[in-house]
Amino acid sequence: MEGGIPTNLCVTPRRKRTWTPSSTTNAYSTKRRRVSFASVDLKSEVTPGPSSAAARVQPSGDRFISSRPDIQAPLNITPRTRRIANVFGLIDDRVLRFTDPNSGVADSSDYNHLRVNFAQLLAKKSKVSPASCVATLGARKQFVLALDGPGVPPDPFAYPLTWSRRNQIAVACGKDVYYQDLDSRVITHLCKVKATQGRPTSVQWRTESPHEIAVSTTLGSVQLWDAGVGEAVREWQDENWEAVGGTDWRGSVLAVGLDGGTLQFYDARQEQLAARLDLHRSKVHGVKFSPDGNYLASSDQQGVVYLWDMRAGKPLSDCKKMGGRIKHGAPVKALSWCPWQPDLLATGSTYPDGKVRVFTTKATAPIARALHVLPLHTAVTSLHWAAHAKELLSTHGTSWDPHAPRNAAGRPVAVPTQLTNSITVHAFPSGRRLLSVPAHAGAVGHSCLSPDGTMVFTICPAEEAMKMWKVWSAPELPARPSSSFSGKFGIR
Repeated sequence: MEGGIPTNLCVTPRRKRTWTPSSTTNAYSTKRRRVSFASVDLKSEVTPGPSSAAARVQPSGDRFISSRPDIQAPLNITPRTRRIANVFGLIDDRVLRFTDPNSGVADSSDYNHLRVNFAQLLAKKSKVSPASCVATLGARKQFVLALDGPGVPPDPFAYPLTWSRRNQIAVACGKDVYYQDLDSRVITHLCKVKATQGRPTSVQWRTESPHEIAVSTTLGSVQLWDAGVGEAVREWQDENWEAVGGTDWRGSVLAVGLDGGTLQFYDARQEQLAARLDLHRSKVHGVKFSPDGNYLASSDQQGVVYLWDMRAGKPLSDCKKMGGRIKHGAPVKALSWCPWQPDLLATGSTYPDGKVRVFTTKATAPIARALHVLPLHTAVTSLHWAAHAKELLSTHGTSWDPHAPRNAAGRPVAVPTQLTNSITVHAFPSGRRLLSVPAHAGAVGHSCLSPDGTMVFTICPAEEAMKMWKVWSAPELPARPSSSFSGKFGIR
């Protein structure tokens, strides 16, 4: 050892390795040396490892299906590696994955359709009430009975059809009035209006006395006929010979709307005029008493609807407590009071407004605001509330598109739609359309409700035909439970 360095340490000298032909089996082979990257993590070699303060990334795997980490070097880069991956099941298409990290949207395969169909089978369907129109008219969208009506008044604001409590349907045809017993199908000629009295425009059976019917004409003549004996009981004549619009009964009192805007009241027990109300400024088209008889709704050509307090004999707007004046953008003929909520009134306007509005007599403003508005863009000719369901039926005529170009007069042009000349039923209070059935080839002029509130009779002046529709069903009465003492004890 010299200078602290051991002298017996042997150092092998390094020499440069040279290439010799014996170091390879084929010196002229162009085959490349295979390099395996499966065990090499390139990311860890190039980028530094995460610091302890960095957030940890959780694997996106199922609790039962592990999530395979992404492979930096894919196994199918060459034909040879692809064959090996197929043999061992390592190809990407055959690897079990919980989610596809490269796809943000689920694929639209057949399995997705199966999942949707299976979910629809498990979903609970909403239960339809047997009294609803969906279960009755929706199941069979056909009329039950069709009758001819030659000479039906062409006036769209006429009331040529009425249905009595005795299940008799009366219709005005030309100058004659006929009625048919729907139970026996027997048709009877009631009367023929004289030429000096005009043509019949409105017929209305009396509610409390179903064998009596009021016949009103275009020259202000109002006649009360007894269908049992076929004779006229009363006859009233307007002093101005004005045409009669809508009529309605309240007990023995008949309300009549006239062309000059006057409401007149006739009592079946008196020969003279009972009362008179002057407030409308145009022809009165609709007259309807509330179910309890306390209120009267009247509508005119200018789209104004008044609510009258029959106990005070004046409109509700004069009471300064409840709304009594309703304004529409078109003539109003359709009026209907709700049978299960007497304060609700439904009104329907014609061209060019075409809306159904629902009001209440409990409004606090002199000009009432609508609780619900249904913009249908179709002429509404009549309205009927369902007696056993929260539904509202409307009959229609011409339809139009409010966004289409208008005619020279600035009004919408008629366009056929699903509501044209149809019977439509709406849910209340949502206003959702339940169904719509084409009723006639022309506009539905008028309709009336059956005594049990399940069927509707429609009439079309263009077709000169009438059709009866089964719209609703009466609810089934629950079976009365039998007493536990029945059959065991009795009175001797």
